[in-house]
Amino acid sequence: MLIYYKYIFIIFLFQTYFINSYSQDKTLNKIFEIDEIDISFNTLESHFEKSDIELLLASKSGDNFDIETYLQDVERIKKYYFDNGFFDAVVDTGIVYNTADEEVIEKFKIIENARYSYYEINYNGLDSIDNLLKGLIIKPEDKIIVKGRYYSKDSIKLELNRVMNLLFNHGYATANSANPEILKYESSVERLKNKININFTFHPELKYTFGKTDVKFIDKKYNVTREDILREITYKENEIYDKSEVVNSELNLSKISLIENPRINIDKIDSNNKKIDFIIKALIRNKYDVTPEIFGYYFQQLFYVGAGISFSDKNFFGGGRVLTSSLRYYFHSFKDYRLEYINSIFQPFLFNNRNISGNWDIGAEVRLFESGNITQIKNAFGISYTLPNYTYINKLSAKWEVENTHAIIYNLFVDADFDYNYFTSALTFTALHNSTNDLKFPYSGYYQSYSIEDGGLLGGLVRKIFNTNTLSYVKFSNFNSKYFNLSNQRTNVPSALALKFSTGVIFEYGVNSFFINGVEVQTDRVPNDKKFVCGGSSSIRGWAANQLGIVADKSIGGDFIIESSVEQRLRPFLNVSNVYLRDLGFAAFVDFGNAWSEIGKFKFNEIALAAGGGIRYYTIIGAIRFDMGFKIYDPQPGNVGGSNWIFGKGSNFIDKYNFQFGIGNTF
Repeated sequence: MLIYYKYIFIIFLFQTYFINSYSQDKTLNKIFEIDEIDISFNTLESHFEKSDIELLLASKSGDNFDIETYLQDVERIKKYYFDNGFFDAVVDTGIVYNTADEEVIEKFKIIENARYSYYEINYNGLDSIDNLLKGLIIKPEDKIIVKGRYYSKDSIKLELNRVMNLLFNHGYATANSANPEILKYESSVERLKNKININFTFHPELKYTFGKTDVKFIDKKYNVTREDILREITYKENEIYDKSEVVNSELNLSKISLIENPRINIDKIDSNNKKIDFIIKALIRNKYDVTPEIFGYYFQQLFYVGAGISFSDKNFFGGGRVLTSSLRYYFHSFKDYRLEYINSIFQPFLFNNRNISGNWDIGAEVRLFESGNITQIKNAFGISYTLPNYTYINKLSAKWEVENTHAIIYNLFVDADFDYNYFTSALTFTALHNSTNDLKFPYSGYYQSYSIEDGGLLGGLVRKIFNTNTLSYVKFSNFNSKYFNLSNQRTNVPSALALKFSTGVIFEYGVNSFFINGVEVQTDRVPNDKKFVCGGSSSIRGWAANQLGIVADKSIGGDFIIESSVEQRLRPFLNVSNVYLRDLGFAAFVDFGNAWSEIGKFKFNEIALAAGGGIRYYTIIGAIRFDMGFKIYDPQPGNVGGSNWIFGKGSNFIDKYNFQFGIGNTF
């Protein structure tokens, strides 16, 4: 009897195994679709969001389920937590099959456990370097990892790179390092729980100086000389080796249009004399170039699209001088468009100084608009001086613009049109500070500019000699922007806060009269394109371009302006594998400001307020922007807006918003 039950039990086990194996094989042979990815945490307050984890996964809802990909996703989550200090994190898994719908639910339950922080950070192998450099390395405010901060693999890499760059920039050209050693405490002592030590080991080797730098022409032509190349080098022979100066020299060389992809390479290392010789391989491009152009441009806050063609001579009369001749057409609307022809000459290394450059622009422009047309002959000379990095002001520039303008304004009330000429001579001086870290998506640093422009110093003399209409004014402008990193990352930053404040004022002086058709007319002393206009995609975004201002004509503007913005910029897909999605971004903003006819008429209750949001797509030419701005407070709502406030009594919402388009950051 016992033997009988024994055989029955064996048969039962065999049947159960066979049925389960058959069922499992049948399930695995089917193609299932991922219906849902369920991510959960063992605590209510996780250190990361579900969206952070979703970005790590190769599996996506709607994809075909693949067990190998699922297991790889588990490892990706573990690695992400490990790299951020959760050395004991556990990922529980589960797969729920729905055989009827041929769908699965992928489950990831994350048990974070303790997060480890730094206890000791040791820098080994630096005994041979001088005390000044050693002080820079261990300087507390410059260190990326400090005691008590949570472990991060990225921060370890950044700290290692920081120290190595300091060594490279202070003579140690052949310095190297070992992999950082991470020691995890296993202790019952409270102060050592969940702590780690980091041991960095460096090998500075010898301290070198710059040796000789030679030039090798791969294709010598157009009379480009060795001296034309070497004058852009910022370091000198026998100076202490500094890698940053090599990089700066390469940047200078890249400004020479004739040289393609210039690189300064190590030619020979002389360990006996502790010198490093370099060689520059210069590949010369074609001197002449014809380029079609498609572009977007702003004139007085009005956005124009355009097309054109340019001809360039990249070594005009030698010396790296560049001549560019351009014919361009700008279109804003069928009632407002421009045609421009201009010749530009850029002169690097002006006055035999690599930090000084100059430019000369001469050409003509015709603008046609609904109420008339304007023809201008333009001539402008500019000079700029780049200051050393340790100075607060990075750049100084001066510009002298000379223009002769012929304007015809159609008069709807009488037969005669206003037909007149005037002469403008404006001197502008500008000082810049720029410590922003990125042109496309800045997330740290400042940008400041201070500018003063005078239109009467030479204009008055011309008025007396040639008996022509001239303009006399002084214009002050100031622009400030500041950027903050809102994420805990030091590279590939997905979130930033940008602040802007700008102001400008114009003072008119001199004889305030024009002679038009033989009649003396009282008028402004400022050219229309020099006045301050408000509203538009780079201004107060609740208003259309040039449609805001306590002025007689909003499209012309006034003599005083205040503008400010607060903008949060997001790039949530920056680290995803999809190359098209990673450049997508978003922004939310608040703008306030206005323009007044003169500074004495400024009133606080006339400051306009707008808010809104938009989409960004970051390209090689900058961000392509689509924004929607709302008029939160309108100081001049009129009959259309109905109310000062967007939700005020009698408010007409049709007039309370505007769509904006632009290229490049708003600031």
